[in-house]
Amino acid sequence: MKKRKSAALRVVLFIIAVAVCAVCAVVLVLVPSSNPRTTNPTASSLSARTSSLITAGPSRSECLEPNFTDTGLAALQGALTKFDDVTDSRVTCVSLYLDSSLTWAEWVHPWVTNPALGYSAWVAEQPQHRQLVMQVNLIPNNLEDLNDPLNWEQACANGKYDTYATELGTTLVNAGLQNSVLRLGAEMNGIWESDFIGTSIVEQHLWAVCFANEVTALRRSSGERFLFDWNPNACKGDIPYQNYYPGNAYVDIVGLDLYDVGCLTPTTPLTFPELASEPFGLRSFESFAKSNRKPMSFPEWGLQPDPAGDDPGYINGIGSTFAKGDFAFECYFDADLQIRAYLPLGPRTPLSLKAFRRWFGDGL
Repeated sequence: MKKRKSAALRVVLFIIAVAVCAVCAVVLVLVPSSNPRTTNPTASSLSARTSSLITAGPSRSECLEPNFTDTGLAALQGALTKFDDVTDSRVTCVSLYLDSSLTWAEWVHPWVTNPALGYSAWVAEQPQHRQLVMQVNLIPNNLEDLNDPLNWEQACANGKYDTYATELGTTLVNAGLQNSVLRLGAEMNGIWESDFIGTSIVEQHLWAVCFANEVTALRRSSGERFLFDWNPNACKGDIPYQNYYPGNAYVDIVGLDLYDVGCLTPTTPLTFPELASEPFGLRSFESFAKSNRKPMSFPEWGLQPDPAGDDPGYINGIGSTFAKGDFAFECYFDADLQIRAYLPLGPRTPLSLKAFRRWFGDGL
């Protein structure tokens, strides 16, 4: 009898609990949450971004220049998984560089298509969600002439390199990399690039025609679905963008490389508003993108040991800009290389890591 009474009591309590939960559910529907993670559209809502491929629009994909020196699919995946675990994020695209080609033969058959290196295999595992963002110079390094680029620029503007560009496109398609984003001639306003635009308006205009010709030729590759990112470096050269912009028909995305170091005062820490307001910096580039109705990207951004080091203000500035603007993708430069000493996110950057998780993490 005692057991029967306890069972009956449990049934009654269960019915009451169900009723209470039903009322709670109605209240939750009617009353908006006060949790800032779900109501603040400028932070952590990036975790709801699409995990599909980059588009010429606000796809807001998360890419990475990974921190590893080994080769092969396992090494690549290991570096990406480590970054995802550390940052609570989801990388869907990988940045890499094809600027080491010495000849046209190497240029049309770049190292990334070597199956042993694992990049094609990584993309092939999830081809609707993974892709590569490739820096591609307009010319192989044996044509470099930083003091007088007019010769190669004139030849390219005359269409003499078109067949090479089509062959490169075909090589990438055959390697399963037809959805890649090509940063063609990236950082062209930097004297360190072999395809530097030059210092005269004539040279810069010819560079733009060369870019347009190679885009047209790459698009002739059967099966290609490339996106082309026109990508200068922030505040280098103080050269008007229009001098070397090829035109909207040849550009899908406009990208700006913006590291945490000022151009005018590279040894002085800057707040993000100060960094963004430098001549030919982020603010002027945003205006240029808007005037051309093109989505933006941050193809390269990251921390440097000097002068700011662990700088959450910079991370917050990039995150806020990215969340509010028309951005196709961003690519954090996490590589701790001797030739370019950047700060990977982790134990050395606890404040920046926390800020990165807030903006680019899954928000869990």
